[in-house]
Amino acid sequence: MSMPVFQGFRLVAGEGGIDREVGTVSVMDAPDIYKWMKGGEFLITSGYVVKDCPEYIRSLIINLDKGGAAALGVKFDRFIHEFPEDALKAADELNFPIVSIPYEFAFTDVIDPVLWEVVDRQSRRLLYSERIHEAFTRMVLKDEEIPAILAFLRQHIHRETAFIDTRFSKIYFAAGTEEASVIYEDWNGWDVDAGTVPGQSENYGFYRMHINEEEYGYIILGTQLDGFDEFFRDYYQIAIEQAGIILTLKIQKQMATVQIETEYREQFVQDILTGNIRSKEEIINRARIYNWNFYFGGIAVIVDIDRFKDQYLQELDMERNRRLDGMIRRILNISRRIAGREFQNYVYSRMSDQIVFVISETYNKRSRFMERIKLVFGEIKEEIHRSVAFTATIGVGNYKKDIAHIKESYEEARRSVVISRNMLREDVVSVYDELGAYKLLSLVSTSEEAKEFQRLYVQRIREYDIKHHTEMLKTALVLAACGWNLKEASERLYIHYNSMKYRYRKICQILEMNLQDQEQRLNLELALKLYQIHAYR
Repeated sequence: MSMPVFQGFRLVAGEGGIDREVGTVSVMDAPDIYKWMKGGEFLITSGYVVKDCPEYIRSLIINLDKGGAAALGVKFDRFIHEFPEDALKAADELNFPIVSIPYEFAFTDVIDPVLWEVVDRQSRRLLYSERIHEAFTRMVLKDEEIPAILAFLRQHIHRETAFIDTRFSKIYFAAGTEEASVIYEDWNGWDVDAGTVPGQSENYGFYRMHINEEEYGYIILGTQLDGFDEFFRDYYQIAIEQAGIILTLKIQKQMATVQIETEYREQFVQDILTGNIRSKEEIINRARIYNWNFYFGGIAVIVDIDRFKDQYLQELDMERNRRLDGMIRRILNISRRIAGREFQNYVYSRMSDQIVFVISETYNKRSRFMERIKLVFGEIKEEIHRSVAFTATIGVGNYKKDIAHIKESYEEARRSVVISRNMLREDVVSVYDELGAYKLLSLVSTSEEAKEFQRLYVQRIREYDIKHHTEMLKTALVLAACGWNLKEASERLYIHYNSMKYRYRKICQILEMNLQDQEQRLNLELALKLYQIHAYR
């Protein structure tokens, strides 16, 4: 409307849509032309196709608006002298512009200038996009750091910027910014590991960086600076998109480098844990390559995700696998962040649905060191529970003064997880030295005598369950866990107290035992504990 060539044009209705963008011009040659709208059309007409049915014009405007047309231009006083009131009212309600085209204008007088302007604007955008892309590419070739890339972006879009790297759980700010300002303090406080960046950034603009739904991060857009011009918003968007591409390339490069390093590092850790390296000297020498200090002893801790295989390792597809990898990565980031904050010398390895930590530090008092371990990994467990749809059972082995014996600590941590699960306990920190009788039984549980002992009691109950479709074995396990308190056991199993009394009597009958006798009850408890240890192997 502001182009000099169209000075005689007049806005009849729909003034609220004056900011609609025109992408092309088309001539209305049929009353149902809205069926072929692509969006952004400035539709012009002499009014001939609707001159005999003015009542149709209102529905035409509604359908053109639905089709995404930018506006309707009409040569009044040719076939139409005035629009029906209901059509003008509809245009105002929809903010759909109706433009009066002077009688003396031919269609080409409208089409040519508009298309020239559209093509010229597209050319300018393409040229700008190419220049921005070249500038960003030069920065990548020079291996510029991410803050420098963000500073270049801020200079072109006149807005504060930050980049949240969801792959490595980092947040970057533009170089040369006042990080003490309120906006940067706000961004710094975001929980990058929680996977809720869009929710946290609701007060800001953000641009998601992804390839085939594989997420790499977000560009966060904050305060508009001096020089910001709403007219150039499209150009700003081009710059943001180009920056997103370049930042994605930077992250992919980092990922490739880290993946190679991680494979070597994790293989080394796994060699230590599995006993493939037996010499302390070899461990210390290889550790120097990664700047690890293994001169002290160490302790193994396992973060094992509860029911992970049951829920996610069945019927895997690409989408499920992507979500699975993202979940594991988030859990790993949480574990590393909290452990790294508390322990200076630690390494880790991802092993299927487990993350194994080796913490190598000295201590003055063992009890305080173990309390510290439980406190830190208890925090990790709680943070996992809050941040992802899983819980984690954490197994803690014993401290080994010689790092070459860390395999033993790893086995103890693994047994801690296994025993806790078999005791029907998940989402706990299980310390091997605090397992009581289970720790002792786990050492002898693989002997034939132990296996025969547990079968002598447990097998008879299992056979009864199979034959009668009952849950007597589960009842016996819960009873033993509740100290043979029938009322507590009935509440845990969600059954009536009388039903529990019946089951208790039935177990006594099946085993032909008097469970009031402490010696016989002890034998059954030991057999059940051995069964629990074996059930998870």
